[in-house]
Amino acid sequence: MNECQNLENCNFFKRFENDKNKHLELKGFVFMFCKGRKQDKCVRKKISQILGGSQFVPPNMLPNGLPMAGTNKSNWSDNVIKLI
Repeated sequence: MNECQNLENCNFFKRFENDKNKHLELKGFVFMFCKGRKQDKCVRKKISQILGGSQFVPPNMLPNGLPMAGTNKSNWSDNVIKLI
């Protein structure tokens, strides 16, 4: 399977793809959503496409649309929350 076409602009991928200290869970997200069979299910990708760019995707959003552990949705825009 090909890699996601949004990798170059995806802050999640950039942040965790080469991080030697990343948690296994985050490595799994990269494997499944960025390089695997769940690319079409990536909420980050959907939000980027609908709102017009990766700058609208919250930096603490996982590809499944949930906030990263230890964070919450308090800084997410209403537009983003409506889409998930």
